[in-house]
Order: sequence, then C-alpha cells, then structure tokens
Amino acid sequence: MDDKSSIFFKYRKIIFAVILFMVADSIVIGINFYNTFKADESAVSINLSGRQRMLSQRMTKALLMTNRSLEGERDANTKTNLQELTLAVGLFDTTLKGFRDGATVTGGDGKPAFLTQVETEESRNLVGKTYKIWDIYMELLRPLLLRPLLDKDDKYTEEELEQKLAFVKNNPDTLTAALAFAQMNNLQILGLMNELTTDLERVASSRAATLRIVLIVGILFALVNFCYTVVISIRDLIKGDRLLAQSRKETAEILSTVREGLFLLDKDKRIGTQFSDSLPDILRRDVEPGSDFLPHLEAIAPRNIYEAAMDYIELLLGDRVKESLVTSLNPLTNVPVLVTDLRGNTQTRYLSFFFNRVVAEELISHLLVTVQDVTDKVVLTQQVEQAKNQAKVEVETLLRLASSDFDSLQQFIDNVGEALAQINEKMSAPHDEARERLHTLNHVMRLVHSIKGESAALGIDVLESYAHECEKEMVTMRENEETLGGDQMLRVAVLLEGFFQRHSSLAQIVSRLGNALGKTQGSAPETGGAQKHPFADHITALAQRIAADHGKQIEVSCQFEKFFSLPKATTKELQDISIQLVRNAMAHGIETPDKRVARNKPPTGALSLWCEYLGHGQYTFTVRDDGRGIVPERLREHFVTKNLMSAEEAAVLSDVEVANRIFQPGISTSETIDQDSGHGIGLDAVLEKVKGMGGYLLVKSRPDQFTEFNIQFSTVH
Repeated sequence: MDDKSSIFFKYRKIIFAVILFMVADSIVIGINFYNTFKADESAVSINLSGRQRMLSQRMTKALLMTNRSLEGERDANTKTNLQELTLAVGLFDTTLKGFRDGATVTGGDGKPAFLTQVETEESRNLVGKTYKIWDIYMELLRPLLLRPLLDKDDKYTEEELEQKLAFVKNNPDTLTAALAFAQMNNLQILGLMNELTTDLERVASSRAATLRIVLIVGILFALVNFCYTVVISIRDLIKGDRLLAQSRKETAEILSTVREGLFLLDKDKRIGTQFSDSLPDILRRDVEPGSDFLPHLEAIAPRNIYEAAMDYIELLLGDRVKESLVTSLNPLTNVPVLVTDLRGNTQTRYLSFFFNRVVAEELISHLLVTVQDVTDKVVLTQQVEQAKNQAKVEVETLLRLASSDFDSLQQFIDNVGEALAQINEKMSAPHDEARERLHTLNHVMRLVHSIKGESAALGIDVLESYAHECEKEMVTMRENEETLGGDQMLRVAVLLEGFFQRHSSLAQIVSRLGNALGKTQGSAPETGGAQKHPFADHITALAQRIAADHGKQIEVSCQFEKFFSLPKATTKELQDISIQLVRNAMAHGIETPDKRVARNKPPTGALSLWCEYLGHGQYTFTVRDDGRGIVPERLREHFVTKNLMSAEEAAVLSDVEVANRIFQPGISTSETIDQDSGHGIGLDAVLEKVKGMGGYLLVKSRPDQFTEFNIQFSTVH
C-alpha cells in the first residue's frame, strides 16, 4: 500500500464526512445562489416598478410646467421642461417594454440594468392594461418629444431646442391634447403600477421564504455532520499530539545547539514558529515567531541589496526556475550590516544568507534559510585584496613612470615638493579672521589645482585623484565661508599630510627608477632650438584624455621649443598655465562632434599652444581653441541662474566686466563638477601665475569661433 492509499485509509471517516458535507453544501449553495439571483432580479423589478409610479407623475408635471411656461412666454423654462418630459417618457417607455418582454434598461442608479419579463399572470395582465392606455398616451406625446440621447455625454443642441420650441408654439393643440389625456389617465396608470409593485413584492417574499427553509435544512445537516467529524477527529488528534510533542522536543534540541541562524520562510515571507536560538543574536534584533521576514531584512541590508533580495526570494518560491540555476545569483552573501555594540560604537559586520527549497509532494512549501556571521572571513579577504590592489597600483605607477621622461618626472617631484612647502608655510601663519582664512584657502586651492594639473599631464593617477578629492572638500569649505573656522583649516592640514605621504612615496619610486636608468637628480636635457620639448607630449596626452572622457575629439599643436631658453622657474609657470588653459578649453570651449557639425565646423576640434620670442627679452605665450568662444550674454544668464549675481547687476555690467568675472575665485561656468572642471579654480590660478611672472594676460574671443589667451612677459628685470 503506497503513501497516498495509506493516508486515505487512515482518514477515510473524516474524508467521507467532508465529502458528504461538501455535496450537501454544494446543493444548498446552488439553491441559495439561484434564489439570490432571482432575489436580485426581483429587487430590480420592484425598484423600477416604483420608479414607474414616479415617472407617471413627472410626465404630467412636465406637461403642466411646459404649458405654464408657454403662457408666460418663458422660452428657457419651456426648453427645460421639454427635456424633462423627453427623459421621463423615455424611461417610462423602455421600462414598460422591459416588464413586457425583458430588456436592458436604465436602472435607478443611472447605470444599465437587466429587467426580466414579469412572470405571474396577474403581472402580465397589469402590464397589458397599462399598454392599452400608454399606446394612446405615447401617440399624443411623441410630437412633443426631443430625440433620445445616445449616451450620458450626448446633449441637445440649441438648434434642436429652438426647433422643438417653435413646433410647440405653432401647435398648441398638440400640447393641450396630451395634457388633457394625462390628467384623465394619470391616476389610472399610477394605480396599475402600484398593483404591479404589489404583485412583484409578493413574488419576492415567496422566494425569501423558500430561501429560509433551505438555509435551515442546510444548517441542521451541517451541525449533524460537524458533530460526527469532531468526534472522530478528536480521537485521531490525541494520538497525533503525542507524536507531535516528541518531534517538537527533538527539533528544539537541534535548534538550541546549532550556531547558525536557522529558520523556515513560508510563501508569505513569514518566519516559521521555530528557529534557532542564535538567530536573534546574529541579526541583533528581536525575532517573533510568525513575524514578517522582510522588515528584518530591510532594517539591516542596504537598499539595493534588499530590493534584489526580494526578487531573488520570489524566484526561489516560484517553480519556473531550477534551484541550482539561481544559487549563484544570491545577493545576500557577505551583506554589510551596521550594528551598535554595548558601548554605543558602530561597527560593520557581514552576514550571509543561504536559501534551500523545501519541497513537499513536488510543490515548494517553504525556504530553509541559514544565516551565518562571516565578518572575520570577509575582513580577512578584504585585507588580502587591499594588499593585492595596493601592490597592483604601485606596479602600474612604476611602469607608467618608467615609460615617462625621467627629467620631467624629476622636475614634477621637485615642483610638488615646492608647492607643498608653500602650502605648509601658508598654513603655519596665523588665521584669526575669516577673511584671512578664506584668502589662505584660495591660495592652497590654487597650488593643489596646479599639482592636480601636473599629475594629469604626466598620467600619475594616484596623486591626481587625491588632489581632486581634496579640491572637492575645500570647495565645500569655501562655499560656506561664514562658518569657515579653525576646524576646517585643521582639516586642510590633515589633507596636506596625505599629500606629503604620496609625494614621499613617488619620490622614492622616481629615485629608484633613476638609479636603475643611470640618471642623476641634477641631469639636464640637451638644449637645442630644433629639439622637441618633452612637455608637448604630456599636454597632448592630457587634452586627448579629457576629450575621450567628455565624448569629444581634439587635435593638439604644440610649439614649446622656446621653453629651452627660458629660466626654469618661468618654464614651470608656463607649464602650469598650459595645463589649466587646456583643461578650460576642453571643458568649456571645444564642443562635442555633433554640435560642431551643426555649426559647420569639422567634428575634431583644434587646440594650439605656442611660445614666441619677440626680442629684447620679451616673450609671448598663446593658447587658442576653435570652440564656442566667450559669449557675455551666456555668462550673464549662467551667473544669474547660479545666483552668483542678480539680474539687475548682470544688466548693468559691460561685456568686458562680465567676461572678467570668470577669473574670480570660485567662479565656474561648468554645469557639472568633475575631475576636469567645475571648481572655479583654473582661471583664478592662471591669473595669479601671470601676475607672479610680472606679465599681463590678453583674452580674445569670438562667439562660436575661437578663444585665445595671450600672455606677454619678460625675462629681463
């Protein structure tokens, strides 16, 4: 005997009682359903027969009001009364046809309702008598009626109303005849509808009595069947309780022993009545039997992981996908959880949830969930991975430095060291007033921006990324200059320490690289007018990298041969200026290919940098791009939109004054802030460097054509 047969044999008495109950109950339900259906029909019929009485009164009233409004020459009232008459006649006529033949009519709530044909002989006689009067009445009313409305949104036009009004005025005998007939027969129609309502109510009462008898018989049978079922069920339950108590005892011993969180999850995502004692400790939450699992998960898991976990659980509870195929998709492995210890300190722990389907009779009934605290494992893995990444970064940096010009690298290390020394000296001075602190912060930001630019030109991502993060933090400080205090300046000092550490590490790498290549710190390149300056390759690579990041195309032309004849300090300043102006040109000037083509330009932008000797120690350095140019009106709109000035202030400024605003600290026309623009530091730093060289800066621009920065300086002092 198989399992199914044994179960049927074991519970055969209960099954027989249940089947008998279901058969009897089905019969009772069927009878009740039929009577209920008929009761609904009776309710509709009674309601509409009552409405017929009201409609007979409405028709007579509408005729009387129409006659009075005609006598008083109130055309607007006459039109209204004609519409009311048409509506009442239409409802009465369609409802009377429904009683006679059965039809869908407009119910008492204004919605379509099916009206059944009257069943009794008496009701049919009453409907017939009504029709003998109604047919004559309808013939008299028809000339006075407007057309039937098609739906609730349909309305009579003014032309229709005017035509019907004219007809009534021109044919007063028609209205008089209908009114006279209504006054003579209204009471008779009302009486017939009253008798119809009474007969319909009698039929409904008869059906209700039948329904009560059926319910009483059904309830008595159910009670007898229930008593029989209870007796045999109690006997079997007592036996089953003994076995169940033993099973619970064994389960409790298992759940109190395991160290993992263990529980069952049903299809409603509720935790089972039994779970391991360690579950609340692992989740650090009170867990109630039968509670919803999702709020517990939502409280400890990040939002994106929680949303993915809900989809994953739904997938496991469904039977469309095999469990083995979705195991690798589990989003609840190594989930970071913030917990607070007894001292109030917050720490991150990691939990892993594992799900297994519980299948009963080839159907998924539950999920067996195991929760493990894997914090030690994850932390160890992270430490190993961090060490690997650090080693990888150092190797990549070493390889990039090895492929770069050594003298440029050495010069870069020296420049960064000098910049950090300047920052350290500036930070060492007292900053008692907010204005002094803001001035110092702007100075530090220019130097940091210069370091970032040089790092980007040489492709030293480690220092460029750190400089960018420092910039973002200092920009936030500058935007809140009212609260710029000693704590913020202390934070700048902490950021400076990070620069020193990275500079020291890079200096050691460059030093080891120089030893390997046989270079010395004091080596210098051979100068010559025809020799290409190594900075040309760096600035070209920077422009192409920024272009690629912003979906642009660029062709760079550099003529830096005169750099060889300039003092070292002047060359460094020009290189810094070149980096800032190239960033500015790529972020603000050069357009994307589609915009350039739309302006009849080649898709690839042109960027030119050159240095010329004018004689007598005078030089000129130029950076020119063929981008969108400087448009004062666009600048005005941008400054007003960003609340950098009011519309009134922008209106009174000349074009030159508006253009000069781009050189002020913190002013940027970039819509977004990224690694290359948006901090309002670049042009401010350029102007400071030009002043420091004792030179002057000229800006030429034409909208949608070009922008040219021309710096004139002298090496003779």
